Amino acid sequence: MTSNWRDEYVPSMPWHRSISIGAVDLAPVLNVVLLLVIFSLMATGFIYQPGVQIDIPVVRNPDAIRGRTLTLTITRDERVYVSGTAQPLVLREAILSQLREFKRHHPDGVVILRADSNVRHGFLLSLVEMVREAGLRRIAFGGALGESYQTTATVD
Repeated sequence: MTSNWRDEYVPSMPWHRSISIGAVDLAPVLNVVLLLVIFSLMATGFIYQPGVQIDIPVVRNPDAIRGRTLTLTITRDERVYVSGTAQPLVLREAILSQLREFKRHHPDGVVILRADSNVRHGFLLSLVEMVREAGLRRIAFGGALGESYQTTATVD
């Protein structure tokens, strides 16, 4: 009988005497982490935008609006979406109730109108009147960054 248990259970071949512990491969772990980061970035982007396709007019220097905002997105066919909702608000009273609720929580809030460039001027004016009727006074028009429209006016 030997005095060492290892000599008894481990064969005496030289390649069996040294046991090495392998290194942990971090490449698969890093791949999973990067995929989670990409997925979370994509998911937050989808939550922010309701998926409404509109053609926003471009502006040269958009102002940054700080504070509480409520965004009214108006599509080409004059459907109104409120702050990322998936369903449009059709009735005037539904839009007014959303505006009043926003006013109750944020009395100094800003309403941003993001309208398609083909929306009728009269429809936008009716929305501005609804915003004022709800008691909100700070109104901004959203636009995309780029070259602004060039207009020329002639005076006779």
